[in-house]
Amino acid sequence: MKFIIIRSNLKEGISAVERAAGEHLNLPILKNILFETEGNKIKITATNLEIAITYAVTGKVIEEGKFTAPAGILGNLVNNLQSDRLNIEENKGKLEIKTDNYEAKVQGLPADDFPIMPKIKNQKESIEIKGVILKNGLEQALVAAQFSEIRPELNSVFFKFSLNNLKIVATDSFRLAERTIPSEQFTAKLEKEFSILIPLKTAQELSRIIRDDDTVNIYRDENQVLFKTASMELLSRLSEGTFPDYAAIIPQKFDAEMIFNRQEFMNALKLAGVFGNKSGEVKLVVQENKKAVELISSDQTLGENNYMLPVKAHGTTDAIVFNWRYLADALKTLKTEDVFLGVNNANNPAMIKSPGDASYLYILKPIAE
Repeated sequence: MKFIIIRSNLKEGISAVERAAGEHLNLPILKNILFETEGNKIKITATNLEIAITYAVTGKVIEEGKFTAPAGILGNLVNNLQSDRLNIEENKGKLEIKTDNYEAKVQGLPADDFPIMPKIKNQKESIEIKGVILKNGLEQALVAAQFSEIRPELNSVFFKFSLNNLKIVATDSFRLAERTIPSEQFTAKLEKEFSILIPLKTAQELSRIIRDDDTVNIYRDENQVLFKTASMELLSRLSEGTFPDYAAIIPQKFDAEMIFNRQEFMNALKLAGVFGNKSGEVKLVVQENKKAVELISSDQTLGENNYMLPVKAHGTTDAIVFNWRYLADALKTLKTEDVFLGVNNANNPAMIKSPGDASYLYILKPIAE
């Protein structure tokens, strides 16, 4: 195997796949990246047996072949090299990387030892969607996810396809985010509804490497899902278990409804975090004139903070305490100038969304005082 490649192309390919490389005592080759030449393309693959990512980059192939080398070492080398043109060759069990003034020989392993990637058998049925739409949907859902040792079913993102829409949902049990993509924004070669659980790491890697201008095709079978673009393939096992029946917790009405300026609300929460950083708590108090909400945070050793935030409010409610970081996470995902916050009481979840838009919901539990 021998090829010439632009450093930025190689860096892009390694960056896309390297986080899928795994640690395995019995399979040390999983630490390696597989290089395969195909025409004028170099296919770069990494896997931990749960997820596999292949990314194709352009180069000048002089001799076809395939070989593996450690992901970590290659990533560090490419990130620190200054030359734009790299000459790469497999020679006597080592991957040689040369520039005009630099040479490295990286110990590798034969490509025949690299795991064979399983295939999705049925690629006639698929969903086709623009990268920017899928990426935004994933990012908006993932803001409510975090890894849980106690409840492994929450370490997933819920994909539910119907003939009318595609829902992407994630939760960590304290908050939940649901993004609904209408059928006008994707093409489906499917006749039946389905739902799958995509591992949290898979969803995170997918949102990281999808480009806005990609066209993404989604395929699935009983225990796998494949996301495919012109340059990338991400294959993942599906998570087992059952996602929580979350529909019942989405509030349908509120004791108080408020419209805030998103940026002002974000600034108020950042100030609240100065004094509520340890506890993570901020108290919201709706003023009697319903023209302002007071945000209060305090710390016995630091002091306290009060912020009067202008608001358009309807209804009344008692003071409610939230995790200020979780509130801020929701605001980061929204792009509109104003945001809606609907609350009931300290025992029932609140909702954050863009006014008049039901395509994205962020549900958050208050903190009991």
